[in-house]
Amino acid sequence: MKKISLIVVFLFAFQMNFANVEDPLLIKAKEYSISENYKEAIKTYNKYLNSTKEVALKNVYVEMANCYFKLEKKEAAVEYIKKAITVYGFSEQDFIYNDVLDAELSKYALSVIYDELDDLSKKYNETQD
Repeated sequence: MKKISLIVVFLFAFQMNFANVEDPLLIKAKEYSISENYKEAIKTYNKYLNSTKEVALKNVYVEMANCYFKLEKKEAAVEYIKKAITVYGFSEQDFIYNDVLDAELSKYALSVIYDELDDLSKKYNETQD
């Protein structure tokens, strides 16, 4: 019984962490990203964001940040990371442990926003009260 409970908790947590991974738009966006067609990936992620009622979108924003970073649009990448922080609770630990975030983007974005990280996190916390 404990194993089943743990599995259910794990599956729920995973689902909450990355929106609806079965959505065809997310699948297509990820395919574009893997094939390094970052512009199409961004367009497809945006279509998904405009059509979904999903509330757990933190990693979708992280994926979009990755795409912008790969296109060398670092400012846009950082803006998506900031949105992930203020709207979805992306934390300092996520910069280290999030398996979706590109490692180079993680270092870069954290160095850029480090001084404002507490303020950005407070904005998220204020929406949770």
